[in-house]
Amino acid sequence: MTANNKNETGPVWEQKLAIYHPNTKGTGAALQLEPRLNRSHTDRYNCFFLDMAAQKSTGETRDGKRVPATFDWEHKLTVKLDFQDICELLAVMEGVQQQAGGKRNGLFHANGSGSTVITFQKNSENGGYYLGLSRKNNTSPDAVRIGTTLNAVEAVGLRNILQTGMFFVLFHAHMLTGTGT
Repeated sequence: MTANNKNETGPVWEQKLAIYHPNTKGTGAALQLEPRLNRSHTDRYNCFFLDMAAQKSTGETRDGKRVPATFDWEHKLTVKLDFQDICELLAVMEGVQQQAGGKRNGLFHANGSGSTVITFQKNSENGGYYLGLSRKNNTSPDAVRIGTTLNAVEAVGLRNILQTGMFFVLFHAHMLTGTGT
């Protein structure tokens, strides 16, 4: 937790789940999932933020030492996950539906500068899940896409974090003050 500033209503948690999937081709990706609680900003209310970054460099050896792969967090794609988005992701991980958004093929988010589509679907071949973000700005005809496959074990952890986190996203005020206000 960090100290509050005058724009926040309570303790702020800054922990993130990070999953990195580099590969030797340099086409890997990484994701970070961060709960955003007690934010008074109108566009950053209680939710999760999902960031995804493309792999920037492959791991290499320099002067006899292994240097890990890096990821392009400067050009990351970010989407805010609210209650409905979290439920969609959980429905896929719990086998209720094959992909988030059902027949719509993803979850669509729009804002003044463009739109983002969240793709999350079961990969029947390997038992994992594909998670992708696709962002299209109003000023460019081309979309930027970043995606990765989560294995079944990572999906179990993600499911548990989202299930537990949803409680805190919705009801944390009751726990902090004991009154819900």
